[in-house]
Amino acid sequence: MKVIFYGDVFMKMRDTVLSYMKGHDVDILDGSAIEEKISSAEVLVTRPSIKIGGELLRRAKRLELMQMYGTGLEGVDFDVCREQGIAICNTPSAGTGNAEGVAEIMLLHMLLLGRKYSLARENALSGRFFSPKGISLWRKTVCVIGLGNLGRVLSSRISAMGASVRGVNRSRLDESLLEEAGVSEFFPLNRLHEAVSGCRFVVAALALTDETRGMFDEAFFRAMDRGSFFINVARGGLVDEPALIRALVDKHLAGAGLDVLDCEPPRTDNPLLFHPSVTMTPHIGGATDESVKGIMSFIRENIDRLSRGEAPLSRQN
Repeated sequence: MKVIFYGDVFMKMRDTVLSYMKGHDVDILDGSAIEEKISSAEVLVTRPSIKIGGELLRRAKRLELMQMYGTGLEGVDFDVCREQGIAICNTPSAGTGNAEGVAEIMLLHMLLLGRKYSLARENALSGRFFSPKGISLWRKTVCVIGLGNLGRVLSSRISAMGASVRGVNRSRLDESLLEEAGVSEFFPLNRLHEAVSGCRFVVAALALTDETRGMFDEAFFRAMDRGSFFINVARGGLVDEPALIRALVDKHLAGAGLDVLDCEPPRTDNPLLFHPSVTMTPHIGGATDESVKGIMSFIRENIDRLSRGEAPLSRQN
């Protein structure tokens, strides 16, 4: 099949893409080059954050599948894809290495913040040992907001650390799924502020939609306990960043661990980049050796299914 991988990240992983796509006719493109090639494409693989305009899609007369390299769908024009009969598929997070990698980054931020790593390193370099006293995850209550595939993987890791997990989701999950994820208390999304009260750590694991954009706002952060920590390993657009900064500046929150920001790459004057109570990683939660294998294998399987006339997996429209 004629497959286009579109985005600068694929330019950097060219050899990997080509090794997984043997037997298919593959172009790896960035910038305006896609405008020349899109008309011949049967499959378009791109990242969720890249917006593909309706005008471009309407020129893709042969396009059958838009495949996301990741779980998000924020860059997809569902209306035009419906008009053109284009299937939209994402890559499931759990089981591909994506959610598993994000869970590790979440734990990294929780441990860096709780064990006061910056101060600990300063003390070590200055010869002051046995300080500072940290905050253990063991016996703490942690709220995970969003119990999809990602949220349940995060919850299972938190539970394994000996913490109690409160889960928040729009709809209630089967008890077996909650138990498997280690969720001991469940709250519906309309009781979010009640759910975060009494939690030392709060973790965002929601998808970014029109409904969830900016939902972590002033009122939300004020509902969190003074001295608690906010972790976001989902999407930056979920957060009202000025509200988060205010909660950190006045020390209502003890800190924040962020793998994502609303604008990526961020403006160089974004205060979150320099705040001493913030740990920051550059959206690398799902960027691991295992996730590349898992995601590329899933994409290859979907393209092969399409070539055999079978329905692709994880279709979202």
